[in-house]
Amino acid sequence: MIKILKQAFSLFLLIFITFLNVNAQETTSEIQGTVTTQKQILSGASVVAIHTPTGTTYKTTTRQDGRYNLPNLKIGGPYKVTVTYVGYTSLSEEDIYLTVGQSFKQNFTLSENVTSLKDVVVKSTNDKNFNSNRNGSQELITRTQLERLPTINRSIQDFVKLEPTANGLNIGGRSSQYNNMTIDGANFNNSFGLSSLLGGQTNAQPVSLEAIEQIQVNVSPYDVKLGGFAGAGINTITKSGTNQFKGNFYEYMKNQDNQGYAVGPTTLAKTPFTYSIKGISLGGPIIKNKLFFFVSA
Repeated sequence: MIKILKQAFSLFLLIFITFLNVNAQETTSEIQGTVTTQKQILSGASVVAIHTPTGTTYKTTTRQDGRYNLPNLKIGGPYKVTVTYVGYTSLSEEDIYLTVGQSFKQNFTLSENVTSLKDVVVKSTNDKNFNSNRNGSQELITRTQLERLPTINRSIQDFVKLEPTANGLNIGGRSSQYNNMTIDGANFNNSFGLSSLLGGQTNAQPVSLEAIEQIQVNVSPYDVKLGGFAGAGINTITKSGTNQFKGNFYEYMKNQDNQGYAVGPTTLAKTPFTYSIKGISLGGPIIKNKLFFFVSA
């Protein structure tokens, strides 16, 4: 019983620690763009972005050059962005999904509301790999990839391998000891250097995949905001609760009957073993549209 209480205390301590922020890593995204008419730029137009799952609202207005910025947005989505201006027809863009460190560009062209229009088409282009706000080699692993791609050990290491230069956690030919791993911006390294990952010597995973929203692997970022590593920066962002209660219970098992023992003409000895991972996660609102919780054990 005492052991279970200690584990529960460690879990909740980890949850609170993940709210700490370190300036050297990115944990948010941004939406930016311009608002114009067919003839001129619009200064003072209202821009509102709503994170649909949580109802979180971000507001700003366009500057004199018609540009706007909505920084420090939650990653993921979908987002709905709406632009309004007196005397013009408002425009909205939906189903916008953001990745960590991304500057999503969304431009709007408004028309006078005295004119009857059959269709209004809003077009935008976005380069997720290189833009003026994030340069350098990196790999982004989204929640969709975490759910759909196969994994042997259900570990962060299995997905870091998606970075083309990765050999385990040795990235770009550098030892994993030169990496810097962060969870929601807080350092999460093995300070003794005994393993490339916390819990590595006991074959334990420091963070469940069920609690991860996105993983960012920075190999050679040319950005003064990122640092503290000579190998790669592995930045992990955890999930957040939403306005809907969601939870799951899972179990992953493996034993000697789930793998082969014949390799060509050679037959290996069958050694009995049992591998099992059980877990549960739950998230939801504490105060709708304002405060949420998420627990994974």
